[in-house]
Amino acid sequence: MLTRFFGTSKPLAVVLVFIYMTLGFFYSNREQFVTPFNWQEVIRLVGMWLLFISTMFILNFVAQKNDLTKRSTYGVLLFAAFSLSLPVALKDGAILLAGFFILIALRRIISFKSELYMERKIFDATLWILLAALAFYFSWLYLIAIYLGLLLYNISNPRYLFIPLIAFISFTVIYYSFLILQAGAPADVTIVFESVSFDFGAYNKVKILIPIAFFIALMLWTVWKYLGEQRNASSGSKSRYSVILGLLAVGLLVIALSAHKTGAEWYLIVPVMTIIVSNFLEHTESPIFKESLLWLIVLLPVFINYIA
Repeated sequence: MLTRFFGTSKPLAVVLVFIYMTLGFFYSNREQFVTPFNWQEVIRLVGMWLLFISTMFILNFVAQKNDLTKRSTYGVLLFAAFSLSLPVALKDGAILLAGFFILIALRRIISFKSELYMERKIFDATLWILLAALAFYFSWLYLIAIYLGLLLYNISNPRYLFIPLIAFISFTVIYYSFLILQAGAPADVTIVFESVSFDFGAYNKVKILIPIAFFIALMLWTVWKYLGEQRNASSGSKSRYSVILGLLAVGLLVIALSAHKTGAEWYLIVPVMTIIVSNFLEHTESPIFKESLLWLIVLLPVFINYIA
């Protein structure tokens, strides 16, 4: 039933996912409704919801435009379900903002394949990643993805290698100037560099451990199939598969090195995971297995919120 309904591109399917996301988001933030009314909190919550919804629409646009998935609505449904399985992320405005900026940057990196307007794309991608780093510090590691994109798409113009550095210097000058204006004097400016941490203690909570364990198991299964699809793909499409896998690897590196692990950081790999799992569903021949897996994914947020 789900596979048949979401297996094609239907406006009604997107509307239903929109409602599913909205209900799930506000349920995850239900604590806000038992506190005294505060306009600032309302504006903040609505802003977080808009970021969440906008990320879904941008991901769908990127996947369809770059032929990362077929013309189905699996992508929007999977993004919604994976995200709602991480209620801790939906309460974290910084993570939602970082995820939004990173997705825009990944859109630019994936489009390197056309080799059009490369200077602008590389510069833009760097700026978006640095903006994401202001919200979630270790997002800066996605700068690696820019060089991975150039390498995997076999773009060898040496001039492109220096554009991220130029963008970084430009961003740093502007940001530092803003800090001086805010602090009043250069001596009063404080810049904090977070250290690497391998403390995964927060993952001991059942409501965080279950979705992460599910994500890991699902990725191990679907990435293997994704590699098989890459081997059978045309020579022109193989690099696109490699870029997606490279983006997943960078995302996992960000998660592993993050200083403050809460489980919310897994939200950053949800878009890439969505693309890989969507491909898996689109190429799986067993209708019973596909239907069962999709139901399991959709109901996972319900179970997580139930035990929360």
